Amino acid sequence: MGWTDVAMLSIGDLARHARVSVRMLRHYDAEGLVRPQHVDPSTGYRWYSASQVGRVNALVALKELGFTLAQCRAILDEEVPAERLHRMLRTRHAELEQRIETDTRRLQEVGRRLRSIERGLTMTNDTLEFKPLPALRLAQIAAQVNDTTEIGHAIAPLFETLKDRLAAAGVAVESGGVRTYYGRPDGSKIDIAAAVPIGEEFGGAEGVEVVDLPAEARGAAVIHRGPAAEIADAWSTFDVALEEHGLTSHGLHRQVHLDGPPNDPRAVELQCPVREHPCPAPD
Repeated sequence: MGWTDVAMLSIGDLARHARVSVRMLRHYDAEGLVRPQHVDPSTGYRWYSASQVGRVNALVALKELGFTLAQCRAILDEEVPAERLHRMLRTRHAELEQRIETDTRRLQEVGRRLRSIERGLTMTNDTLEFKPLPALRLAQIAAQVNDTTEIGHAIAPLFETLKDRLAAAGVAVESGGVRTYYGRPDGSKIDIAAAVPIGEEFGGAEGVEVVDLPAEARGAAVIHRGPAAEIADAWSTFDVALEEHGLTSHGLHRQVHLDGPPNDPRAVELQCPVREHPCPAPD
């Protein structure tokens, strides 16, 4: 019995039955995954048997499970023993579970960031204040980071080191102190420092430098209340608010931890010098 004696499907018919595209069937043919039963030598038309619908369906199912085309070919051609197929499926199951856990964490982080930004916008709008920034005399430890994503991981241990060194010199740190940030104009590094205000009587401490921050005649400040993890978002919303007033921040940014009531220990004031936002160049 020749191929013309059995019911055959055109490539379009097979695509409709298997719910895949004609282009994909041509790709499967090129990869040797689903070969047509017959190719008309005069027209080049591909013809498939009805039984190949099941093979295409199985191939699509295996691909959706994440198997490579090479793995699909081996499974469909029964080159994979049942025991190995079982291991492959268990491995794929574990991979998918891990992906779900990772995506869930990412989704939770996106939600947290959205809530953080919304809170930051509210606090910025409620507390934004334009005022001179005072001069500060600080005992500090400084470091450098490559970008803003590294600040949070670097600044907290820096402050703990500062407290330990000051304690060794007989100076107790009673508050959350001050953090400073300076983005270099060339974008190469961000200079950060953990500091505490000191008076003229400070006698020094090993590994701690004394710096005098000058007063800034034109500055802006907002109050942030919330977890330290949301500080970066608070700075971002601060910048947005400044732009809406035609201003931009520059120079050394300060993060001053406020001495508030016991039920509000996380209040900080974000401070920065400001100037007029540069006008865009004409077209």
